[in-house]
Amino acid sequence: MMSILIITNKNDITSDFIVQALSNKDVPFYRLNTDEIGNSIQLSFNIKDNQFFIFDSKKDVSIDLLRIRAVYFRRPEIIVHSQGLSSGEINFIKSELWFTLEALYKILNKAFWINTVDDIRRAENKVYQLLLAQEIGFDIPNTILTNKPESAKKFYDSNDAKCIIKPIKSGLIAAEIEEGVIFTSELELDESKAERVAQCPVYLQNLITKTADLRITVVGNKIFGALIHSQVGEESSVDWRRASHPLKHSVIDIPEDIKQKCLALTKKLNLNFGAIDFILDQNQEYVFLEINPNGQWAWIERQLNFNISDEITSLLVEESRL
Repeated sequence: MMSILIITNKNDITSDFIVQALSNKDVPFYRLNTDEIGNSIQLSFNIKDNQFFIFDSKKDVSIDLLRIRAVYFRRPEIIVHSQGLSSGEINFIKSELWFTLEALYKILNKAFWINTVDDIRRAENKVYQLLLAQEIGFDIPNTILTNKPESAKKFYDSNDAKCIIKPIKSGLIAAEIEEGVIFTSELELDESKAERVAQCPVYLQNLITKTADLRITVVGNKIFGALIHSQVGEESSVDWRRASHPLKHSVIDIPEDIKQKCLALTKKLNLNFGAIDFILDQNQEYVFLEINPNGQWAWIERQLNFNISDEITSLLVEESRL
C-alpha cells in the first residue's frame, strides 16, 4: 500500500536522497512534485463523498490521500503551465494553486509529518526561537529587533560598535529576472544610517568572536553534529555561506547537555526534524543562533557520511505502519 508521501518540487536534490533511501528499503512511496500540477498531475477532492485523490499521468498512478500515513514535506513550488495569460491571470492561478495545496495539507492532518506546514511556519519565527532557546537554557547573542533609530544606535554602542545585521526571515530577494541573497553581515551604524532604521525593522545581534560554526541536525531523537571550519578566511568569518570555496567540515561530539536542550527545543516546537545553527565562541561555549525547521542537510550527509536520510526514512516507515 502506498502510505508515504513526499511533497516537494522536481528539482529538489534533498528529496532525491529520501527517494533513494526509500527505494533501497523497498518501501512504496509517492513523490508529489507540486510544480507538475496542471501538467502531468491532477487533483480531485470530493468533499461530500470524502474522496481525495492525486492522479499522475506520467507515472500512471492514482494516490488515495486517505491512505497516506506519513508525509515528508520539503519544498513545494508552483508553476502556471498555461500560455498567453496576463500577469493578473497568472497571479490568480498561482493563488488558487497555493490554496489548493493548503487544502491538501489539511486533508492529511491525521498523518505523521516531517514537519507539518503549520509547525514549520511557527518555528520559523526567529524571535520566538530565541525566546524558547533562552527559556530552555541556551546561551544566545544580545539581540534587538527595532525600527526605532535611537534604540538601534544605543544597542550598537552598548555592544562596542561590534554588531551583525541579518534578515528576520529569509534573505532571498525575489525578482523577475535575477534573484539575490542578503547574508548576515557586520554592521557599521552611524547617525545618518541609524535614521534609515525607521523605514523597516532591523534584526541586530552582537558580533561574537568565534572559532567555528556548528550545524546540529535533529531527526526524531537522533542528533548529528557537524563543525564547519568557517574561520579559515575573512569572507566566511561572519557568515560561512559566503565562502567562495567548500569549507572543511568535521564530525563533532556534542555535549550531552546541548543534545538534551536541542531535543527539548524541537519538542517545544513540535518538530520531528530541525537544523540548528550554533557558533563556538573563544571559550568553546555553544551559542544558539537559530533553528531551521525545513533546513538543508544533504550536503552534510555527503561530506561527513552521516545517515540522515536513513534516519528520516526509518521514521517515515515506522510511523506509516502504525
